[in-house]
Order: sequence, then structure tokens, then C-alpha cells
Amino acid sequence: MEFNYSRVSFHSFVHEVRFIIIFYIIGDWASTWYALPYGEEFNPLPALILEHYGIFSLLLLKIILILGLFFIFPLIKLFPVKWIFTKRVIEFLGIMATINNIMVVWYANSFIQAMGWV
Repeated sequence: MEFNYSRVSFHSFVHEVRFIIIFYIIGDWASTWYALPYGEEFNPLPALILEHYGIFSLLLLKIILILGLFFIFPLIKLFPVKWIFTKRVIEFLGIMATINNIMVVWYANSFIQAMGWV
């Protein structure tokens, strides 16, 4: 099975993942960067990465995730229901993480803490 990675597919991919880029990459990373002085990272994996390697390594990992999605994009597009599900889950996680980080800054309490999960 051969996949064609062309300029058209790159633009199509960026269009498909635009909300992932906005919320999961930029929104979560920027709001985490801004919120860290007001609180701490509760997710163990990002907390470990932040502690040992810093905030920019977290951004690098998010970019690597997007690159990974780009390379499997032609394959996963063969299964539209799975692609839509995957895309929506990552978008939802990005939106929730961004909202959570903004709540830490504005209200000194995160969404997760308000729900009693932590």
C-alpha cells in the first residue's frame, strides 16, 4: 500500500487538524505556560516532562504528535469514522485542557479540582 504525501495532502491535513492545532497545541501549551506560576501540572506525564526538560519540550512533544498524525493521515482517512472520532477526542482534550488552565489563572481553581477529581 503506497501513500501519496503531496502539497495538496499537507494542506488538506492542516485544514483537518486546524482545531487540534489551535486548542491542543497552541491553546494548551500557551495556557500551561501562563498558568504554571499560579498552580502546578496535575497530569503526571506532562509534570515529569516539565520538571526535567522544561516547557518547550512539552511543545516539541505536541508537534511530534501532529507529525505522527500527518504520517498516518492517508491511512486513517481510509476509515472516516475512526478519523473523525480520533480528531474529535484530541480536539476535546485540547479544549478542556485550555479551559482548565485558564480557570487556574482566573479563579485559582481548576476545572478538575472543581469537579472533585483531584
